[in-house]
Amino acid sequence: MIVAIPRFGEVVAPCFEFSATIALFTLAGRTVVEERDFCLQSRDALDRLRLLRDQNVDLLICGGVQEYFQDALEESGITVISWVSGSVDSLLTSFMDGELAPRPGGPDKPRCLAKGPGEHRNT
Repeated sequence: MIVAIPRFGEVVAPCFEFSATIALFTLAGRTVVEERDFCLQSRDALDRLRLLRDQNVDLLICGGVQEYFQDALEESGITVISWVSGSVDSLLTSFMDGELAPRPGGPDKPRCLAKGPGEHRNT
């Protein structure tokens, strides 16, 4: 399984669309067998989706994501766990321990209303 976590330093980035770096973790059970960082050159949602698909990502853990982009990820077979905060390591450990799982979406699910690089708000 390959898990992607957009990062800002050592913590999860607050909004995936504006993160500059994403960490990819290859898991074998509860063991990380490979970790790679990618610099995200484009802010275009389709470019980011393409990168995740090209890297065979199964799961995206992120601080926030725009609803249309989350829908596109899920339609491409990538599971999304969003609206989390904390260090990248602690989130990955929580996922491997079964303490972090996707929440079912609905009309009241929060959205990332991006206003510019690094700026977002939850609704």
